[in-house]
Amino acid sequence: MKFFYAFSLAMLVQLFHPLAADDMNSALECTIVMDDIEKVVCTVHIDRTDYDRNVTFFWHSRRYAQDDRERTVVLRAQHSSVYDYRFLRGRAQGEWSVSATVDAIDSKESVETNFLLEGNSLK
Repeated sequence: MKFFYAFSLAMLVQLFHPLAADDMNSALECTIVMDDIEKVVCTVHIDRTDYDRNVTFFWHSRRYAQDDRERTVVLRAQHSSVYDYRFLRGRAQGEWSVSATVDAIDSKESVETNFLLEGNSLK
């Protein structure tokens, strides 16, 4: 009988652990969008919450620091992604790093991605 209670408790902990977790599952991905104007779009995907959060994108060019940019956007409650973009025309070629910092009520989380901009493609 003790085994049954221990097993039941372990199953309840496994079931409700994701609901109590404080850490967010974040991912940042960048792509080239070629609609009317070619641009690099970086999107951060995070868990949904019931409150608004600020997400700060920082674009850094390893070759040309004057092309760096920092921008903060609001991720509305119950939304799970937000993006920032840069136009390709006039953008520095070479290595780039893009990071996104999510400001939650009680924590901060950052994710980063790197890519090589060559012409109109990412590598």
